[in-house]
Amino acid sequence: MSSSRHRKEHSGFGLEPEAASVNGNKPQAGADDGAHSPSVTPTDGQPAESNPQGKIEVSPRAIAHLASRAAQRSYGVVGLAQRHARPGWAELLRREEAHKGVEVTFTEGRVVIELYVVLEYGTRISEVARNIMSNVKFTVESALGVSIVLVNVNVQDIRVSESG
Repeated sequence: MSSSRHRKEHSGFGLEPEAASVNGNKPQAGADDGAHSPSVTPTDGQPAESNPQGKIEVSPRAIAHLASRAAQRSYGVVGLAQRHARPGWAELLRREEAHKGVEVTFTEGRVVIELYVVLEYGTRISEVARNIMSNVKFTVESALGVSIVLVNVNVQDIRVSESG
């Protein structure tokens, strides 16, 4: 028996083993570029095309978990914060709820990841943000087997290290 929470998270991405264009449509005849790697297509509650092997769906929460782990391992990141924190009052999320600092959406055939982070004081924000983007993009694309991930970093706060 599934709860309403599980049904809500069901609208994830399906990994289709046959080639598909970015918008999820099958390529036209003669448009085959030889790529046979899995493609991510939004399911949005629509029935996915049948495949003799079945289908794989990845929930937004699973993608958020991957992204939060990759972001937390990045240099200069103190932790993740709530999406709707007041500026300057961002509270660090505990590790088990760090996925709440990540928002995953599916637009125009892409996985869009919004990260809400707290950075270490004294680090170059632009470099840390680029490093986070790179780490998260690599981790999620490797796990999903696709290359259609866009990562946005939102700096919620800056903290001084507590190591003395």
